[in-house]
Amino acid sequence: MTSETLKKTPLYSNHLKLKARMVPFAGYEMPVQYQGLLDEAKACRKAVGLFDVSHMGQFSIRGEEALEEVQKLVTNDLSKLQIGQAQYNMLCNEQGGVIDDLVIYRRAGDHIYICVNASNRTVDFSWMKEKLPPSVSLEDESDYTSLIAIQGPKAESVLSTLTETLDTKTLKYYWAHNGKVAGIDCYISRTGYTGEDGFELYLSNSKASQLWDTLIQEGTPFGLTPCGLGARDTLRLEMGYPLHGHELSPEITPLQAGLSWTVKLQKPTPFIGQEALKKELAETPKRVLRGYRILDRRIARQGYPVFSKENEKVGVISSGTLSPHLECPIALAFIERKWAEEEVLWAEVRGQKIEMSKSKIPFIQPHTKKV
Repeated sequence: MTSETLKKTPLYSNHLKLKARMVPFAGYEMPVQYQGLLDEAKACRKAVGLFDVSHMGQFSIRGEEALEEVQKLVTNDLSKLQIGQAQYNMLCNEQGGVIDDLVIYRRAGDHIYICVNASNRTVDFSWMKEKLPPSVSLEDESDYTSLIAIQGPKAESVLSTLTETLDTKTLKYYWAHNGKVAGIDCYISRTGYTGEDGFELYLSNSKASQLWDTLIQEGTPFGLTPCGLGARDTLRLEMGYPLHGHELSPEITPLQAGLSWTVKLQKPTPFIGQEALKKELAETPKRVLRGYRILDRRIARQGYPVFSKENEKVGVISSGTLSPHLECPIALAFIERKWAEEEVLWAEVRGQKIEMSKSKIPFIQPHTKKV
């Protein structure tokens, strides 16, 4: 895909003004970094980072049966979701593989709002369109919705200076509310993909550039730093959060990815993939996801094989990066169950074996505001 055919978010010109380095990602031209990946990741952990995630997709499902019908598509249990509450979820195929991981909001009694991954937007929409009955409506709102994430220990302080209709201090983790930020209508949620406290602002494309500039202006005294995709990936990997296409895919189940807590096999409504996941759980997954510190300066990247001390191939790296906070490379890897509790394994990096030490996930302490 050439630069001429790549989509651009409404914040494209804002990124160019900040001299961001732009790269293709999920069909969009996106900022990978501004002043540098490591500095941006550290700024998010220390103060506050600002992210353009407008490439993500947003769907609305409306109708009296909206919640019950979406229940049939996802693994988690929506039945106790209150209006304004969000839930992390898996959209699975009949084999239990993950079509996409989603954040689902109950915006009203008859309105389910879903944030989907950019690269899966078309597939997700087609799947839902095929499975949902005519009694509910499905609308793709992605092309006229922007999404700005503000993450870090000072994110609440920045937003508190700009919100008029909502006290951000009282918004609970994985809840959302309609409000105004700097006078602009937003759907404000408190979830995040960094392990830090933070918010997501869903708003009209027409106001995105204005709000971005205002957040930078008002956030600068708090240490706010624009952050690109590079920092975002590093931050999520330090938390052990999955990335679709790495830790999740139509061939990878949530049980293999360590996300069994998102799978409610006994929920009252049967869901697609339920029988396959029940069978896998009964037999125990043959491979599981584990975290590792790399005892070398080289990075073990996705696709690199993993070996035992007997030189037997026992797994594969799903994600790897340099952790700026641990000051060493880290990785997630799918490991055959027989070898999953080994304290030391070896990744093959460019023909050489390098040692990896098993680590707890998350790699560093999260600071989400779970109150």
